[in-house]
Amino acid sequence: MTSHPAVYTLSFNSCVDHTFYLNSIRFDDINRIEKSRVDAGGKGLNVARMLHILGYQCEALTFLGGPNGTILKKLLEDERIPFRYVPIKGNTRSIFNFIAGKKVLRINEKGPLISRKEKDAFLNLVYSLNFSKGDILSISGSVPPGIEKSICRDIIKKLRTKGGIVTLDTDGETLKEGIKGIPHIIKPNLWELTRITGRRIRSFHSLKDTLNSLIDSGISTVLLTNGENGAILFSRKHFLYGRPPAVKVLSTIGCGDAFLAGFLYGYCKNKPPEECLRLAVAAGTAKVLKEGTSMPGRSDVMKILKKVKIVNASETTTLSFF
Repeated sequence: MTSHPAVYTLSFNSCVDHTFYLNSIRFDDINRIEKSRVDAGGKGLNVARMLHILGYQCEALTFLGGPNGTILKKLLEDERIPFRYVPIKGNTRSIFNFIAGKKVLRINEKGPLISRKEKDAFLNLVYSLNFSKGDILSISGSVPPGIEKSICRDIIKKLRTKGGIVTLDTDGETLKEGIKGIPHIIKPNLWELTRITGRRIRSFHSLKDTLNSLIDSGISTVLLTNGENGAILFSRKHFLYGRPPAVKVLSTIGCGDAFLAGFLYGYCKNKPPEECLRLAVAAGTAKVLKEGTSMPGRSDVMKILKKVKIVNASETTTLSFF
């Protein structure tokens, strides 16, 4: 791997994130909004935004269309995020987040219908990237109507032949199919891991067995998150647990994306796995201190970095992870 690999993030279903703060959420009654904000959203775009803040340049790839596409384009330009997009006839989706204390109600539009011509143009964009060995494509998020659940699998297979390193962070059938392409790195949370494996993971033993089965399939590294309970890095050589410090939570939206960006930052800087996980946990934890889908500053991440504990999980039979 080169010392400074190129990084691209891929978002099939980017969005405009609307966040509303309320004192409470009550059904069949009036809910009054105390304050609100609008951010660029979509998992892949969030990874690009966090990497940019950490000081590592990357390029985001996505679809944009309609009034929301115009809004999202402006938001990315304001944050100075390099991006390329395929224009579409449909309207880029919205996501509505209602936050009342620790309770979050998320309402996601499914996304615009992508035509065959638009999908082919996007694949041409991805496959025309000038990949050198060790360059990274980070695929994140859901797929909109018109895009097959198997598309991640096909992209991963193609880019592996070019020597590219692919990370995958999605869910459900898209993740199940994507794993068949053998990505180098996957980043499920505990619930997503349970859904794709069909296993009930409630113990150290069942967790290790499940992670081993993924590594046996050809995946190099599994990054597993479980919110405030921390995260795990699992590979042939490593079984590491990262424990975050306790912090005041303002918004958990985008924490997994900040986590992945922190890991990729360390990975691209050739840091050892322990430090990559520490950076990931620090970035994910720093994100909860920010409202909506706004990303934390580099200084926020570095302050928390000193408080993240990394332990060798192979040397213990108990983890405060469940």
